[in-house]
Amino acid sequence: MTTIHRQPLRNEHRFYVYPMFRVAAILDDADDTRTALDTLEQAGVDLSTVNLLTGQEGARALDRTGRRRGWGARLLRLLQRGAYEGEALEAHEHALEDGRNVIFVPARGNADSYRVAEILRAAGGQYILHFHPWHVALP
Repeated sequence: MTTIHRQPLRNEHRFYVYPMFRVAAILDDADDTRTALDTLEQAGVDLSTVNLLTGQEGARALDRTGRRRGWGARLLRLLQRGAYEGEALEAHEHALEDGRNVIFVPARGNADSYRVAEILRAAGGQYILHFHPWHVALP
């Protein structure tokens, strides 16, 4: 039997509006990221649903100011700046510019978010957040 190893969506070129129903974390290096991905896959997470941003290319894809995506994106980022998402975007952008990685893992409900957060924490994840429809939580 052949095992298919799915890969996360790496530096996907789209506008990262708001990672609703996702747990996000900053991972320091490739080893931490590989550990997190392997453990998530072992826990049953479909890696093809995971977004991974890396380095300068990831920072460009994140587009914290919305500059690269037009006026609508700029307006959204302006509104987000006044909420906690603005702080998260800034932390993620700085991490990416410093050569670290940012991972976004789907999670529905508190039990799932705690499980994902523990996996990311055990792999060295930092600044772990769960994005809900109307608020951001620390799992």
